[in-house]
Amino acid sequence: MEPTKRVMFISTKETLITNGLVNKLKGAGLEPYYVYNRDQLIAHSKEEHRAVVYYMDDDVSELEELHTTLDELSSKNGGRIICVGSQAQYDTFLDHFSQLHVAGFFERPLNMDRFLKCVTEGAVSKANLKKRILIVDDDASYRQLVREWLKEKYDVSMANGGTQAIALLSKKEVDLVLLDYEMPIVPGPQVMEMIRSLPQAAELPIVFLTGKDDEMSIRRVLELHPAGYLLKTVSDAELLKKVESVLAGA
Repeated sequence: MEPTKRVMFISTKETLITNGLVNKLKGAGLEPYYVYNRDQLIAHSKEEHRAVVYYMDDDVSELEELHTTLDELSSKNGGRIICVGSQAQYDTFLDHFSQLHVAGFFERPLNMDRFLKCVTEGAVSKANLKKRILIVDDDASYRQLVREWLKEKYDVSMANGGTQAIALLSKKEVDLVLLDYEMPIVPGPQVMEMIRSLPQAAELPIVFLTGKDDEMSIRRVLELHPAGYLLKTVSDAELLKKVESVLAGA
């Protein structure tokens, strides 16, 4: 039997952008239709779909009820959704939705070819999703710089310290942590202990970022047995190479 062409497109309102995406889906031979709220979501939840696309609006933080319902329905029917939005919106969405139920996340502006391929193929195996990296650093400008280097290839989240990192790791799966060694209040080694205390993160690879390259400082870093360390003077190419190496061996 030929798979259904129906695509549920969740958005709280129609805009030129959402209508443009719906038309792209139609052009790919699919049959998308809008779902605007929780009641409509429930009404259509038992129907067969090729894919479910969730376009995140600016007021995504106010949609806890919709996100919780979507998560419950995904758990029941084994469905997975494709999210479109900003990284901040996606992180907020994951407050009430399991990442296990995500088939793909696309940051705006979209890579249209990848987006259409993901929707057309329907459910995507977990192995085909981007690896997830958490950057923990109190320096906002450096955090953003590293994210810019990584975001094309990886799903990148950020935390400004240990407390925020633990909160994020409690609700989101991560494949690698890039952790600042020298932070005020709670230094990197202590944050590493906090992370290791989480059952789901006990074996999580952690790579330290450090601004000191003297022998004594490096020795202190290595005594903690991280998956590796990088000097903050590292280039984007060197960082990507190290990340790929650690993930390949994880």
